[in-house]
Amino acid sequence: MPKKTPAQTFAAIFARFTAGSTPEERATGERMMDRWLARHGKTRADIPQILAQAVADEAASQPPPPPSDPRDTKPHPFKDPAFTPFGLVHGIVGKYLTMEWYVQVIYSLWIVFTHVYTQFEIAPRLVMVSEEPDSGKSTARKVASHLVYRPNEEALGTAAAIREYLDQGPGTILLDELDYLDADARRQLLKLWNLGHERGAKISLMVKGRRKLVDIHAPMLGAGIGDIFERTQWSRTFRLDMEQYTEETKPERHYDSNDVADLNLIYSYLRNFVRTVKLNPNPDTTGLIRRFADNARGLLAIAEACGPDVAKLARDAIMVFSDREKTEQPHYLIVRDGITIFDAAGLDQASDVMSTVRFNRELRLLDLPDARWSRYRGAGGMAYPHPITVPEQAALFRRKPNKVTSFSHWPAGKRLERVRSR
Repeated sequence: MPKKTPAQTFAAIFARFTAGSTPEERATGERMMDRWLARHGKTRADIPQILAQAVADEAASQPPPPPSDPRDTKPHPFKDPAFTPFGLVHGIVGKYLTMEWYVQVIYSLWIVFTHVYTQFEIAPRLVMVSEEPDSGKSTARKVASHLVYRPNEEALGTAAAIREYLDQGPGTILLDELDYLDADARRQLLKLWNLGHERGAKISLMVKGRRKLVDIHAPMLGAGIGDIFERTQWSRTFRLDMEQYTEETKPERHYDSNDVADLNLIYSYLRNFVRTVKLNPNPDTTGLIRRFADNARGLLAIAEACGPDVAKLARDAIMVFSDREKTEQPHYLIVRDGITIFDAAGLDQASDVMSTVRFNRELRLLDLPDARWSRYRGAGGMAYPHPITVPEQAALFRRKPNKVTSFSHWPAGKRLERVRSR
């Protein structure tokens, strides 16, 4: 951090004099101010000029803006209004990647969004995940690196390196192989992932004994195998599942970092597009609630700017993710899995019952791809993995919209000793 100029030092003293939290602090600030003025041959009449110089010195001390990308001013062949940013990105990524239709839509819209993200309150995250290697995640990151706005160069960087990069100005963070991070590196990265989605998000650092604020608001894309994040990280994230392609679904083109002229042309188009486009800051988010509506807002605004057909396609894709997120919340999952347990036990009448203890045991024995009841992490997803307990099970059932409560059920007839309720 550069050394403060005399005017900047005076401004800090003056702030202590005028805005100190106690009378003693203000009095101390006044004495320091008068000593500074005397030492520099100034009087109180010179204070406005000194403060103005401090403002100019502060502006001059800021890091230079990131170097411009030479592609920003390159010509492109897409002058025809029939071309849209979504259509061009969607078309080119389809030549390099094999994706489900809704994954490709979100991935393409997000790439365009990186060029306008500072206009929106929330910058949603993308995570490319797969159960197996060689599923296209790394290729997706590489393709995106030629299309998103000012991407970082490293495939996997430390939190400190990312902070330094974002301190240079707005940009996009693309990270690969997140499953290789050790516990400490993961914890540091998650701070940026959790906090940096919101416009104005900053963190403070101590640099050479001085406090420095770093703006960490930026779109982020990560890739890895398996469950690389916990449930709390998914709340600002579109999870894009990738699978190995087959001979029939093999992409048309093989990614070659020495042959990306087609991607660079589209980047140039995107930079030209964002200079003139006026986006609707409040697109229709009907059917989406809370955080998911915030995550989708920027993507939907871009889709609207590309025409009604793209807007409908975007909404259809986003609803796939919204519905999946809803069903993956534990209080929804437990109802689905409960129906599975009741069906397996042959309990199909409204009057049929099962003890909560037995239900809990059956729940933990379920062998479903998304059943994690033997490694439950709590409703918020942050607890230590453990078998779900009966009280936790009951709490999930009581949550809205379930509103299911258990009660004691006694066998019909006269109650007998040593016969327990169910």
